[in-house]
Amino acid sequence: MLPATDDDDPDRANFAYAVEPGQSVQDAVVVTNDSTVPLHLGVYGTDAFTTTSGNLDLLPAGDEPVDLGSWLTLDVAGLDLEPGQSVEVPFTLQVPDDASPGDHSGGVVTSLVQAQEGSTLTYDRRLALRVHARVAGALAPALEVSDVELVHHGSVDPLATSTATLRYTVTNTGNARVVALERGEVTGPAGWARRGTGPTALPELLPGSSLEREVTVAGVRPLGRATAEVVVDATAVGVGGGALASASGTAGTWAVPWALLAVVLLVVVVAVLAPGRSAAALAALSARRARSRARAGATSGGAARAEGVHRSDGPEVSADPTSGSGPQGPVADDLAAALERARAKGRAQALAELGEGPAGPGAR
Repeated sequence: MLPATDDDDPDRANFAYAVEPGQSVQDAVVVTNDSTVPLHLGVYGTDAFTTTSGNLDLLPAGDEPVDLGSWLTLDVAGLDLEPGQSVEVPFTLQVPDDASPGDHSGGVVTSLVQAQEGSTLTYDRRLALRVHARVAGALAPALEVSDVELVHHGSVDPLATSTATLRYTVTNTGNARVVALERGEVTGPAGWARRGTGPTALPELLPGSSLEREVTVAGVRPLGRATAEVVVDATAVGVGGGALASASGTAGTWAVPWALLAVVLLVVVVAVLAPGRSAAALAALSARRARSRARAGATSGGAARAEGVHRSDGPEVSADPTSGSGPQGPVADDLAAALERARAKGRAQALAELGEGPAGPGAR
């Protein structure tokens, strides 16, 4: 499909008119069958709009147009074209007497409806040429930013910056087609750590249409409360364009440094628990050392007692605990007592041999 040749605009790719209320415009579209088979095409006019993703689209075939599409009347409703055949289809654009000032958009559509073999489904292949009409009157471009949302995405690195996603909807509430630039930024408490995105061009937005946008802001510092602002600056386009419009919106969220808080919490827990564990470990070590000394002392004492009893028959053993030559402490006391008993037994035996025992001389 192509616009019919126009001596005033030979390179035009679509249709654009500056009109007055009640004015009528005649023009034509050229339709060519580039396939190798005959085609039956429907031809009609309908309204245009901008999708939320930014694409220019037309109303579905079953929807009745209420704006510029209803102003279009084509000379034929259908075409039968042989392979390679071209046909010029005239149409009339009749502007209503009460048409509102500003931009109105639609399209001239060719439709090829085909049934899928072996199925009840049909495919509607449509081609269209845009038709824009700017009705005389006050041009008032306007925008509205709504549904602003800020989502913070933390990092596993406690010292790294993070990212934030800024979502919003911008609606063309004015009466002019516009192109716009968006700017988004995120700030911390009291405006600290400001991070933003450069101006980004948005698709053309028709009056009454909305765009749903998502902007990613990098380098965000998680300092607590974060605030985002999006600003959209628009310029009217088309015949006699140039008027400006602007809109903005804000949103907030918590940018919590969870990874850093986890590290701090771990340090605090270790600092609190470490002294108690160290004291318990020291007490256990002291107890083990005390038990080891006790076992060593018991072993040494038993050996000393056995040695003292064995040597009690010899006259050279010294058991004086104060002499400094024998064992000291409780072990020395036990050894002295054993020696004393041995000496007493020796004296008793000697007296018995001399007849001077406890029973006296008469005992023998």
